[in-house]
Amino acid sequence: MRRFIIRRFVFSLVSIVIATLAVFLLSRAQGDPLLLYATSGYGLTAESEAALRKKLALDRPVPVQYALWLGRTLKGDMGETILDRKPVARVVLARLPSTLHLGAAAFFLSFLVGIPLGVLSAVKRGTIWDYIGRFFALLGQAVPQFWLGLVLIMLFAVKWQIFPAGLKGEGLWDVKYLVLPTITLASSGFAFYMRI
Repeated sequence: MRRFIIRRFVFSLVSIVIATLAVFLLSRAQGDPLLLYATSGYGLTAESEAALRKKLALDRPVPVQYALWLGRTLKGDMGETILDRKPVARVVLARLPSTLHLGAAAFFLSFLVGIPLGVLSAVKRGTIWDYIGRFFALLGQAVPQFWLGLVLIMLFAVKWQIFPAGLKGEGLWDVKYLVLPTITLASSGFAFYMRI
């Protein structure tokens, strides 16, 4: 058991290193990061470009850049936004309550729909209810969520105008803004719970 736990821990560390390395390399894949500042209307001069290159450690080798980036990320320093020059952590934290609210709503919907449909499918094995349950479980796992979200927006927000296409309501419980994103996020969840 101890060897299993150690092996899983080492595998987790290797996975984290590979994931962070992939994120870092993808952020550098577009070329010189200072081009983002130059095209954002900052009008970099040669002096400001050199100062910014030094501040962002772009004048150092790529492995050193990765180590510095990883160290700052582990401390919670994700840098600044390009347009507003606000700390990225503050921007992310400002939207965290809405994210948690949507995630909790999707979890509860997937649980409340998936478990009863899974039980019904198991109890009525071989009947039409079982086939309907299997169909929706397979559909929920096979359909990409981004595509389902677009289809729901096109039908229920654009064509039939039942729900709004986006944004956020005034209060935390303005349900009409939550319906389409919650169904989209819950689709794979209730497919999972149905198959348990």
